[in-house]
Amino acid sequence: MPEWVFPISPVAASRPRVSRHGAYFAGPYKVFRNECIDIIDFVLGPDFQPYEQPLKVDVELFIRRPKTTKLVMPKADIDNFLKAVLDSLNKKLWIDDNIIQSIYATKQWAEVGEEGYFTVGVDLLR
Repeated sequence: MPEWVFPISPVAASRPRVSRHGAYFAGPYKVFRNECIDIIDFVLGPDFQPYEQPLKVDVELFIRRPKTTKLVMPKADIDNFLKAVLDSLNKKLWIDDNIIQSIYATKQWAEVGEEGYFTVGVDLLR
């Protein structure tokens, strides 16, 4: 199973804001999406071709730990973190996340003092 490490702390996907000019994202999620563009391209390399066949995907989310917290694990729902990661990989690691048939995901704090990151492993399904 090929696996990639993306050195950016995942954030939970937010709902798009809607104005008379259309829908847009704001806040930390917007920053995450913008920063992901260059990081994903760098990690995958210039010659990478996105997967087009059905996939099984493993995702590990390591969220940057705040300086102080009493929480055992990150508070946001894992599906919101996962949505942010999967959407950011569309047209880069796979043509669209609708080809994912199976997914396994975990979330946890990154080590104290360590920046957050996420890993993605991919298996082709036949």
